[in-house]
Amino acid sequence: MVKGNYYKIKTKKWFEEKGYQCEYLEKLQRIFTKDKKVIFIKKDLFSSDGLAINENEIIFWNSKLNKKNISQGYKNYSELKIPKIPQIKKWLIVWEKYSKEPEIIEVD
Repeated sequence: MVKGNYYKIKTKKWFEEKGYQCEYLEKLQRIFTKDKKVIFIKKDLFSSDGLAINENEIIFWNSKLNKKNISQGYKNYSELKIPKIPQIKKWLIVWEKYSKEPEIIEVD
């Protein structure tokens, strides 16, 4: 299993344990080349790996393996235009190796 996918699954389970309903936000595209080969590309919708909701809040989230690669995620979330309502949040969820709980970085 690819590390990024492992942490995406771990994040979804973490949210579900906390009582959230959670789904992935990915689109799978097929691109046909000139020589009739098919290339599959995954694209994150709303710059997010997933969406978690409960009765109080909506969280767009993107999971990261460590803090080394959060700058691009932070930039993408800064550019994401969503309503400025306190109940809608954008989180970068950082899993350090062997950690049981993630570090949450909220992007304004």
